[in-house]
Amino acid sequence: MDSPPPLAGSVSVAYLQGLLGHLEQRGIAPAALLAELRLDPALLARREQRIAASAYLRLLGRGVELSGDDCLGLHLGEAVRPGYYGVLGYLAMSCATLADALHRQARYAELVGSLGWVSLVDEPPRPGLEPQVALTWQPLLTLQRRQASEETLAAWLSFGRWISGLQVAPTEVRFQHAAPAEVSEHDRIFGCPVRFDQADNALVFPRRLLATPLGQADHQVRKALDAYAERLLGELRGASVPDRARRELAGLLGAERLPDLESLAGRLGLSPRTLQRRLREAGLSFSALLDETRQQLVLHHLRDPALELADIAFLVGFSEPGSLVRAFRRWTGQSPNEYRRRLPAE
Repeated sequence: MDSPPPLAGSVSVAYLQGLLGHLEQRGIAPAALLAELRLDPALLARREQRIAASAYLRLLGRGVELSGDDCLGLHLGEAVRPGYYGVLGYLAMSCATLADALHRQARYAELVGSLGWVSLVDEPPRPGLEPQVALTWQPLLTLQRRQASEETLAAWLSFGRWISGLQVAPTEVRFQHAAPAEVSEHDRIFGCPVRFDQADNALVFPRRLLATPLGQADHQVRKALDAYAERLLGELRGASVPDRARRELAGLLGAERLPDLESLAGRLGLSPRTLQRRLREAGLSFSALLDETRQQLVLHHLRDPALELADIAFLVGFSEPGSLVRAFRRWTGQSPNEYRRRLPAE
């Protein structure tokens, strides 16, 4: 595991507007909801602005409470429109085939939000079933995992139908979380077997569908948007203070002394006050940033069977394994070993 771990970073305001618009239709005022997280409502006028991924997930969870909709994630995904995805949505629409669009989705998903990572893989052969592929999503944070996973997969299905014209149901849908008490909405939206307590979150469908031509394909538009998306991705990874802070913090953990706000600000060339302000604008505090970064690194390291808990505790700045175990129970409701046993074989 030499490559750096993927870290949840931020979510675009364009995507946030989808959540707030949906809740506003239910009588929940966006300004009041943002105020609960001390986010400035003025950010909604700046689609290029971003908020912390964890702030989006907290808003999603608060939306479930205020709306009383236990399937809010599913309903958000069902209602997704190209504009929610910004440039990625229009780039996908201009692609020649569904396969091209899905590859762009995996490449540029971070422009919409770095809540999880995407992969498109072949499914193991099954007797009597034509070759299948799985579009999978692995969340990077434990916060609101059910709602975020259901929103993501429902959105993929809705958007895929939008751009392809296909109205076929997937072969199956898999979720890592336990089955909720009521699954009628899952059955209605996906129209196929929906399995819970699985090793991954995935939409499974016939491989032949990847060759489906898209009705709004435009080579020149696709070429221009590809270049634009690539430039935006480079700017995003290089310029966002919260994302830079998260990556810098990940590199500092495991040192002899736990990094503090002042040392992190110095590494970024900022004053502590400026760093605090920039984190606050994204819906974060330094303590929340530290806790989230540790959580994501632990989830990443647990996938390496060669690392013992003591090794992982050291790598993320815990004084001893017991502290790691207590923090992990707070994050996930289970022990690290329980989590490890449920990981898919690699």
